[in-house]
Amino acid sequence: MDSLWPALGGTVIVVFVFFVLAQHWHRLLRKQSHAIWQLTQRVRNLEDMADPELRRRLGDAAPVPLEQVFTFTMRLGERFWRDAVRATEEDRKYVHDYGSFLASVKLERWRSHTVATVSEILPARKSADLQTRTLDYYPNAAGDDALSLWELALARPAAVGLRPPSLELLLRGDVLELRVAQIAAEPEANGNGHSSPPHGHETTVLLRLPLDAAQLEEFRGNDPEFAKEEESEGNGHAGAEPRRLNSASYWHAFYSASDQRLGIDWELRLRDLGKKAEWERWHIWESGAIPVGKH
Repeated sequence: MDSLWPALGGTVIVVFVFFVLAQHWHRLLRKQSHAIWQLTQRVRNLEDMADPELRRRLGDAAPVPLEQVFTFTMRLGERFWRDAVRATEEDRKYVHDYGSFLASVKLERWRSHTVATVSEILPARKSADLQTRTLDYYPNAAGDDALSLWELALARPAAVGLRPPSLELLLRGDVLELRVAQIAAEPEANGNGHSSPPHGHETTVLLRLPLDAAQLEEFRGNDPEFAKEEESEGNGHAGAEPRRLNSASYWHAFYSASDQRLGIDWELRLRDLGKKAEWERWHIWESGAIPVGKH
């Protein structure tokens, strides 16, 4: 009997130790099972992200990003008024007194639409201030619709309700289009001695400017404003050259041309925010041929 109690005590201690160890291993296995479940869920989520339909839904739900910003300006020379539209002195005076001249057009191209900000110089009879209008453009899938950005009457209306010849700037899909609409035919006298109004207008496209960097490459050049900023920062020293090869030179672009035949000079500045984000993320810089100095 005396030896029974020590044996029972030892048995109780052994059972207690095994119980504690079993609880410990149970908690450990439960934590490991939960970790494995979490890892399985993450792998499943990654596999779901590869689903095109899910990515499309996420893209539709995400905020629409601003992709590109174009700024367009143009100048109409003396040859334009004399030869391109054949404006008389009376027409020129009417345009000067009553016409609103185009100062600039800024096009903010979002993923879903384009926001156009049109700045016009008010007629001389009012003031020399700028007038700014904002227009939203949602092109259709066919691309056959157009947004009128600016219109200038080139002559005084010949009669009430009769549209005079006009100069118009349109945004048609991904193209800026400058056109002139002129009266198709002179009024002809009818049988009762009165003149009948013209039947329509003849439209002539003077300028078609694609809003695409690849198609604009032939017109690319150095931005005078950017060059002035760099010269001011570098103070004309040789050390300024490395600073010119910065992020702005990667996602900024400047295009221009001068049509001597029509008397139209234009400039177009592009800020490609997609390339800017790429630069800030990866610090990638693409350049053309790098000139090699002669020794």
